[in-house]
Amino acid sequence: MRVVVRGVSYTYENSTHPVLSDLDLDVAEGSVHAVVGPNGSGKTTLLRIIAGLAKPDAGRVDFIGARRRENMTAVVFQEPRLIPHWTVARNVAIGPEFGSRPPALYDRIRDFYTKQVGLMRVGNRKPHELSLGQQTMAGLGRGLAHDSEVVLLDEPFAHIDAPQRMRMRLEFETHWQLEPGTVVLVTHDVEEAVTMSDRVSVMRNGPGPLVGTVEVPVPRPRSEVPLHHPERLRAIAAVWDLLERGTHL
Repeated sequence: MRVVVRGVSYTYENSTHPVLSDLDLDVAEGSVHAVVGPNGSGKTTLLRIIAGLAKPDAGRVDFIGARRRENMTAVVFQEPRLIPHWTVARNVAIGPEFGSRPPALYDRIRDFYTKQVGLMRVGNRKPHELSLGQQTMAGLGRGLAHDSEVVLLDEPFAHIDAPQRMRMRLEFETHWQLEPGTVVLVTHDVEEAVTMSDRVSVMRNGPGPLVGTVEVPVPRPRSEVPLHHPERLRAIAAVWDLLERGTHL
């Protein structure tokens, strides 16, 4: 599913200063598209608008393509937002539980995604019995299990330590290659954006159009590409250059 954002503007209630203004973004079908930018540039607000959780003051979001999955969007928030009295595995499978999938498939779907994010050993525990990193991984599993056309990731690995973060990036790419879909990733981590994405768009320090978008022509699977791959290093440098320009606009 292609996601086209055109002329979107948004101002928070009781504020006179827009957080987004005349913003365009084009996310190609079946791609991973990262969005980076300074704090307060409206990255999370943009995700909320794409998800339909916030209505723009102006502009629109269009989903273009054949609908193949039950849900249009799934959001993986920076904070896990798990249901406290449910087990971890049930939290992961909340989408399939209340969706239209046949009940006979529920256990298989629940176990598959719980295992994919490395939580099978703690699947019967409650969220308060897990570390924040494990809760974050449960939130990611829930988003992947939601059977959506577009997955929206808001700093999904922010609370995970470095080794786990690397593992989750690899797990995510494996899932994405098995079930290609459209992904919009918001992150502060430039290397993470380049490592995971096909394109990286940079927001400015203040409302307005994007500073620019960088293509990441690094072959997949990325797990087989060395960190010093020249195209990867060029993309990282290009994103940093746009961030520097966006800070001074």
